[in-house]
Amino acid sequence: MNEKGAIQLIYESIREETDVRKLRFPGCFKLGSNILEEFEAQANCFGRKFVFVGGKRAIASAKEKLEKSFEGTQSTYEFVECGKIATPAEIDRVAAIPCVQEADVLCGVGGGSAMDVVRTVGNRNGQNLVMIPTTIASDAPCSSVSVFYSEDGTSVVGDQLFHKSPELVIVDSDIIATAPTRHIAAGMGDGLATYYEAMTNKLNPHGTEIAKTGMLLAGLARKIILEDGLDAYEAVKTHVVTPALENVIEANCFLSGVGGANTGCAAAHGIGDFLGQIPGGHEFMHGERVYVGLMVQLILEQYPKEELVSFMKFGRKVGLPVCLGDLGVMDVKATAKELAEGLVDDHFMVNLCCDHSISRVTGAFVQAQNVADALQEVEE
Repeated sequence: MNEKGAIQLIYESIREETDVRKLRFPGCFKLGSNILEEFEAQANCFGRKFVFVGGKRAIASAKEKLEKSFEGTQSTYEFVECGKIATPAEIDRVAAIPCVQEADVLCGVGGGSAMDVVRTVGNRNGQNLVMIPTTIASDAPCSSVSVFYSEDGTSVVGDQLFHKSPELVIVDSDIIATAPTRHIAAGMGDGLATYYEAMTNKLNPHGTEIAKTGMLLAGLARKIILEDGLDAYEAVKTHVVTPALENVIEANCFLSGVGGANTGCAAAHGIGDFLGQIPGGHEFMHGERVYVGLMVQLILEQYPKEELVSFMKFGRKVGLPVCLGDLGVMDVKATAKELAEGLVDDHFMVNLCCDHSISRVTGAFVQAQNVADALQEVEE
């Protein structure tokens, strides 16, 4: 089900398998209320010609504050709209725009797709990179990996690891507070998976030994999301900035992003990618699909049932899907088998230390459905 595109799959191509420990971080991470009003002062050390690339809505949410920050300065800026899906063709289109080619600093505005486009173009051109998330639906802003999708957005056709992380990631918590609650929930789903995937990996995406720092960051992201996640979700419901919300922004965006970039992915993300290919699957956000994958991974690795149920309860409270039925699948067993057949050699699934045969993965999908159904009956 998962096709390889022209762009190589990084997890197959660059592993060095050495005993060297390697960590990759963004140059600076800044989070605060209305911090984008200070953007130019925070970023002019990277250059004077700025180009902001993002979706129409994302740019609209940040434009007024960004423009205010340039008043009375000698820096210049332009805005460029990009598509909703980071396809190889969209990346080439953006890369060919003259102002993009001439920029000192390329800035990704919005969610993961815009950042994947900017990260790829900027690394090709040797430009400085700044990420400005207007949603924290995933941990993409701090990453040094770009993921590329098919034209219809249903499948991953490749991904690429770059040797440079963004110079600056700057998050305006007031903008995050106005985003849909679904986005912060998806980000928490993505962030919670980071720790469990880190625990099963032996090498990080750079092909080197996993450093303890990456593990600790992933674990801290999990701790904060579980402690503050429900309060942060309620804060976004009412569009207010609270300490709990900013804690979760830091966990989703920085701790999970840097933790994951330095520990790697496993079943949760492998399954999440494949779930985009089932009928209607691409309508669910990345973090939502990854959360279903996490439930399956917990079963495969035989975590205590109490832990699985706890995560399912958390997911239900914030609107995250926890099983195939929540994604609209009617014939769970047949779909589970089809997915398992495609996943057996997936480049993320092979990071699991446990049995991930077709029969075991099929059974884990079905078991997740059974536990979710039983939990639903109890709650009703």
